[in-house]
Amino acid sequence: MEEKDISTSPCLGSEWNFRIVASRQIAVKAKNDKVRRISAIDLLTKLPFLLVAPMDFPIDTLEVEKGYFATFKVYTLKNVKEVPSDLVEFFAALDVDQNVEDFIKAYWLYPSYIKFELVESEQI
Repeated sequence: MEEKDISTSPCLGSEWNFRIVASRQIAVKAKNDKVRRISAIDLLTKLPFLLVAPMDFPIDTLEVEKGYFATFKVYTLKNVKEVPSDLVEFFAALDVDQNVEDFIKAYWLYPSYIKFELVESEQI
């Protein structure tokens, strides 16, 4: 029997599915300007997660150990065949509303299946 590739979207050209736009208070713990990654702590859940800064985001405006009100896009990986079967629906069901806290908590367990892309930030 051939293994079926579970893909959550017919959209070609990307391995990620857009899920939601969210705004949260975060603290920047570290950043790498070269690879455009920001290590952040969600101030409500106290959980760490990684933000990706697109090329047009001014990453140099972020300061380590400062708090920000950040707006970001949440994506889930299209190929979810390695996800345990009881969690596939969380990653694959695009028509189900998930709140951002669920994604942050899931990222802590499955970091390679969720991506957070920074859109804008304002220092708090």
